[in-house]
Amino acid sequence: MPRLPVSLPVAAVLGLTTLVGCQETDLDPLTTARRSSVGEFVTDNSAEGELDIRIWSMDDGSSKTTAHLRYPRPDFPRDGEVEVVLPEGMEIERGSYLRAYGEFDADGRLLADSVDLINGPNEPVIDPEWYPLRRIATILVFWDSPGLPNGEARSSMYLSDRSTHVFYGENSYGKENVIGEVFGPYQIPDPGGCSVGFIADAAQQAMIEKGHDPDDYIQYMYHFPFISGCGFGGLASVGSPLSPAADSWYNGSFGCVVRNQEIGHNYGMGHSHAYDCQDEEGNDVPWSDNCEHIEYGHPYDPMGAGCGHINVVQKDYMGWIEECNIVTAPIDGTYNLLPTELPCNGTQALKIPASDGRAYYLEYRRALGKFNTVPGVLVHLAPEQFGGGPANYILDVGDAGFLHAGDSYTDPEGTVTFEIVEEGDHAVIRVTHADGGSGSPECEGGGTPEMVDGNVGSLECNADTHPGDVTAPEVTLVYPEDGAYFKPGSDFTILAEASDDRVVAEIELYVNSEPLFKVLEEPWEYEVTNIPEGEYEFGIVARDGVNWTPSNAVRVYVTNDIPPEAEDDSGGEDGGTGEGPIHDSTMGNEPWMGESGDDAGIDDPAADSCACTSSGGRGAPAAALFGLMLLGLRRRWR
Repeated sequence: MPRLPVSLPVAAVLGLTTLVGCQETDLDPLTTARRSSVGEFVTDNSAEGELDIRIWSMDDGSSKTTAHLRYPRPDFPRDGEVEVVLPEGMEIERGSYLRAYGEFDADGRLLADSVDLINGPNEPVIDPEWYPLRRIATILVFWDSPGLPNGEARSSMYLSDRSTHVFYGENSYGKENVIGEVFGPYQIPDPGGCSVGFIADAAQQAMIEKGHDPDDYIQYMYHFPFISGCGFGGLASVGSPLSPAADSWYNGSFGCVVRNQEIGHNYGMGHSHAYDCQDEEGNDVPWSDNCEHIEYGHPYDPMGAGCGHINVVQKDYMGWIEECNIVTAPIDGTYNLLPTELPCNGTQALKIPASDGRAYYLEYRRALGKFNTVPGVLVHLAPEQFGGGPANYILDVGDAGFLHAGDSYTDPEGTVTFEIVEEGDHAVIRVTHADGGSGSPECEGGGTPEMVDGNVGSLECNADTHPGDVTAPEVTLVYPEDGAYFKPGSDFTILAEASDDRVVAEIELYVNSEPLFKVLEEPWEYEVTNIPEGEYEFGIVARDGVNWTPSNAVRVYVTNDIPPEAEDDSGGEDGGTGEGPIHDSTMGNEPWMGESGDDAGIDDPAADSCACTSSGGRGAPAAALFGLMLLGLRRRWR
């Protein structure tokens, strides 16, 4: 979709469709502005759009969920939105398209008394072995003084060994590839309170005004200096693993827990809980019929309150563990349990039926990788089957939640006991049912697990956790050749070859040291049409989301005065290539890229790495050539 700049005062008015109770709203001007802009999507008593669900991680330790209808605004970076309070007890799946009817309250929320479901959620059917690239734009904004520095945010997201990129790669055993860029800090108008819609609108508008395209990304993280009236540290829209929601907000916070948790909400994960339970005599016990819910109670999981690995119930939901990684133990026996942190083919979640119809999920941690905890077996309670993000609870068993060799736990109803027999490279669990159980061990989705050394479950694992991406892509600009001549008005295609050990996320064309166009998928090519007379230097930067590599530089000449030695190889009116004069346009130790655009040193990795100019210089002549190129160069693929 084309991005058309809009004035910030207009964006400010139209971005305030959802105020979430953080400030008083002048309803009449807001309603007038909103309805004049969105036409049939919002009327006096209804709103139509795609249902967006958001989870608010509140400062007081609580959580709340709100619903929003998002509708298109063609001339704005983001969709418009209206908060809607659905009728009590009504559950509609996120991503459904609907029209809600009711009355607007003083905070601009539609209090719905009836809903027409127009269409169910549009979620793609994708092979579960394949996960799409998680392209994330992290946008830093401020209005008084800058908050989070760009370099610190980039390190937290992509570069450090405890970055979000490494976190999701290690937790998913390589299935997730979180990539992207950090933009800003951008100064935006003061939102006047906790208007997250306005902040998102202004952030994307600033991004566009600096020459960047939000459509290159599928998720957006908005970080802003702390606003005391918001009441939340992190906020996120809720999606699903293969259809992630787009937006998350960070109120002065950007630590390991909050940034990885809010992105987890985008993928549909809920919070990881705990219980505070007592028996009939008032003694503390791991689980009983007298338990208090603790929203963020899991101390080792960022979907709770820690920054170790995400627990195996959530990993099951995400599809990171599957088949014989998850084994049900319905009968007596001994079962192998492999470490949570390693890519394995054997059991990493041992499911044992609990007395209330749920299941115990046992996992074994060995303090491996970049996001480790102390070793031991953790015990969770969760539904045996779940659709959306599962309600999961860690039980306070053993030593700070960890069972060790010799420890055991018995269900409050006495239906099953499990004991930790061994700890080492793997754990061995003895399961004893009161009646011996029935059936046979089964892998998730069907199939029978292997038997190894008399125990149920394969022991096949990688030796190490999935590593961060440290290998840069390779890229070559293959056409045109260095020193080529073209006649004015020629058409030709710039061709590049790029490869990476994981994925080439994008390539970007530079003309006379200025970034011009990105291509996000193969073929890696750009069409040039009707090129004006002049001298141009082309270069390509390939990125894998973390690392980047510049190509060889290519100097071309567009002129009617083609030397005889080059004329022989000319392509006639369409131009051609020849040896031409010899030019010093190879990379060597003198990169052809200088600082890039308005965000020099901020959002282009190349700008962080060199302060030299191209071999052709970057003064007024280069700027003039760059301007001319905009007339004749267009991107073929996006």
